[in-house]
Amino acid sequence: MKALSNKSAITPAILEVGKEIRLKKGDFLTQQFAKANDFYLLKSGSIRFSLEVDETVGEIHVGESSQRFTPVGWSGFNAPGRYATTAKVSSSSASFIRWSHKDLQELMTTDPEAGTSFLREVCAQTRVLLITAIKLLSSQAKEQDQIKTEDPVFSTSPAPVDENLTAFLRKSSFFEVFEESPLEFLSQSIERRLYPSNATIFTQESEPDGIYILGSGKVRFSYQSEDNRSIGFRQITTPGFLIGWSAGTGQTNMVNAHAVQETLVYFIPRTSLDRVLKLHPDFTPQFYRRLLWLISYRLQAIRARIIASGFKHELIAISNLIDQNSARIDLSSPLHKIPHLLDNKHTVDDALFILEKLRVQGTSLEKNIATTALDVLEETYTEASFYKGLVDVYKSVVQAPKNASPLEIRKICAQSYISVFDKQRYLIQGTENLPNESGHIFIYNHLRNHPYNTLPNQFQITLDSHFISSMILMKNYDDPGLRIVRVGQSKEFAHQEYYQRLGHIDVYTDDSKSESKKIKKQVRQMFYNEAGAYVGGGGNLIISPEGSSYSTEESPGPFKPGAFNLALSMKKEPYIVPLVMANFDKRARNNRFVCLILPPFKVSDYIRDKEDKAQMHRFLVKYQETYRSYVQKAIALSQPSADDVLNKKGE
Repeated sequence: MKALSNKSAITPAILEVGKEIRLKKGDFLTQQFAKANDFYLLKSGSIRFSLEVDETVGEIHVGESSQRFTPVGWSGFNAPGRYATTAKVSSSSASFIRWSHKDLQELMTTDPEAGTSFLREVCAQTRVLLITAIKLLSSQAKEQDQIKTEDPVFSTSPAPVDENLTAFLRKSSFFEVFEESPLEFLSQSIERRLYPSNATIFTQESEPDGIYILGSGKVRFSYQSEDNRSIGFRQITTPGFLIGWSAGTGQTNMVNAHAVQETLVYFIPRTSLDRVLKLHPDFTPQFYRRLLWLISYRLQAIRARIIASGFKHELIAISNLIDQNSARIDLSSPLHKIPHLLDNKHTVDDALFILEKLRVQGTSLEKNIATTALDVLEETYTEASFYKGLVDVYKSVVQAPKNASPLEIRKICAQSYISVFDKQRYLIQGTENLPNESGHIFIYNHLRNHPYNTLPNQFQITLDSHFISSMILMKNYDDPGLRIVRVGQSKEFAHQEYYQRLGHIDVYTDDSKSESKKIKKQVRQMFYNEAGAYVGGGGNLIISPEGSSYSTEESPGPFKPGAFNLALSMKKEPYIVPLVMANFDKRARNNRFVCLILPPFKVSDYIRDKEDKAQMHRFLVKYQETYRSYVQKAIALSQPSADDVLNKKGE
C-alpha cells in the first residue's frame, strides 16, 4: 500500500499489514459491544457514530466525521476489546484502511518503534472525535456565565518533606498501571503549582507545555464555541485526575481550565515527559495505550452529557454509561445499584453517596465512571439538595421547641427555607418597589406544587408562599409575616401538624373539608378581624386572591375580592404589594424560580364604593388580565437569555 502522506507517522511496515476497503452508505464498520476485531482509518467520505440507549429511546447520534484519518475501532487497543459505539458510513461511499487488531498486536511486538509511533498517531487523530462531541454538546447545553480567561497565574512551592510524589502518581487512575522506575523519574520533575480561586490554568487552543494533574481543590472546564458561547462541561475534585494531557499528543488544548477555588496542580513539563519516553522504551507504548484509555473515558463522559442534555434525563445517560462498561465492571461493584437507586427520589442520596465514595476509594474503572456520573448528575444533585432541604424545613417546624412561640417558629422556618433556596437558581426583581415600612398586604399568584416535591408523609410545602415569607419578607423586614392557610382535611395530619405550630390564619377553600355555610361565614369574619388587626398592627400579610392554585402557564386564576375588601375595610388603608411568581410549580432541576415585585397600590384608587360589588367584579376581571401579562414577563425572565443577575448554586 502506498504511503499516506509525508506528515503521517504511519510507517510502511504498518501499512503493509493493512488493507484498503470501500463501503457504501449505511454499511457498518462497528457494532456497539461487539468484539473489536478490526481497526480503521478513514481515507475519504464520512462516518456517523451512534449509541444504543434503551428500548424506549433507541439509537442516538453522538458524532460524525469526514476528517481524513479519523480512527474507528480504537477501543480494541485496550481491554476488554469491545466496540464502544456503532459506526457506519454516512456519505454515498467511503474508503478506509482496515487492520485486524491481531495483526497490529503482532507487529507492535516485532517492531515496537513502529508500533509506538502508530499508537501516538492514533491518539492524535482521536482529537477530531473529541472536538466533534464537544461541539455537539455545546449545541445542546445551556450557555453559562462568561469566565474571564487570562494568562495563567500561579505560585510554586517546594514539596513538603513527607510528600511522596511517586506514591501520589501511583494513586492516580492514569498512572497506577505503570512500573515504579518511570514514575520515579517523572516525580523528580514535578512542579507544585498553586492557583488562586478563578485563576486560569490553561486556555483553549493554547500550546500545552506539560501534563497537569490535580492535587487538591476544584477545576472547572469550559468550551468557547465558534459563535462565542461559553459552555461549562464539568468540575473535577478527584486528586490524581489528569486535567491537561494534550502535551502527550503534541496538540493544542481543546478546552479552558479554571480553578474554582484555591487549587494545587502537579505539573510535569513536556520536556520531562519526552525524556522519560525516550529513556524507558517499555514505558512508551504503555503510555500511549493508557492515553487512548483516558481519551475513551473523556469521550464517554462527553457523550453521557449529550444523552443527558438531549433527553433531559440523567438516569438514561448513567444507565448507558454503566452498560458501556459492563464487560469490565466487577459483578459485585456497587455501580450496578446506581440506576435503581436514582430511579426513586427517596434513594437518590444513597446513589450519590456511593458514587462519591467510589470516586475516591474505587478501582480505577469505578473512579472514572463515578467521576463521569457525578458530572452528569449535576441537576440530580441540585434536586436532591432541594428535596432534602424541604424535609429539613418541615422538621424545623414540627420539631421546634415546644415552648417556642408561633412567631419564633415562623422565623425558624424562614431561615431554614432561605438555606434551601440559597443553593438554587432564582431571580428576584423589583425589590425597590417594596414599602419601607411593614404593615401591608402582599398578594401573589398561587402555583400548585409539583408531585415530585411531596414529602414521604404526603405533605407538600407550598414553595411560592414560603419563598415570599423567607426570601422577601424575612430578608427585607426581619419578619416572615403571616400567611393565609387553607383549613386542612381531617386525614391531612401532616398539614395540621405543620401549620398549627406556625400560627397562620386559617380559611376554607375548595380543597378544605365541607362545613356548613354558617361555620364558613363565621370563619370568614374571624379572618377579617384577625387579618385586619395584624396588618393594622404593622404586620405583613401574604394572601393569594385566587383561593386555589394553578400552573405557571394557566396563572393567574379568577381573583376573589377577599384581600381587596380587607384593605378597603381598614381604618388606615394598607398598600397592596403584588408579587408575580413563575416556575414554583416545576421541579428544581433545570429550573429557575422567578419572583417579580410590582409597584404597590391602594385599592381605593380603583374602587370608589366598597359596597358596590359590580364595581369590584369589574376591577377583579380587569386586574386578573393585567396580572396575566406580568406572569408572561416572569416566564420570559426565567429563560437563559434573561440578563438579570441570578443566584447560583453553591459550589
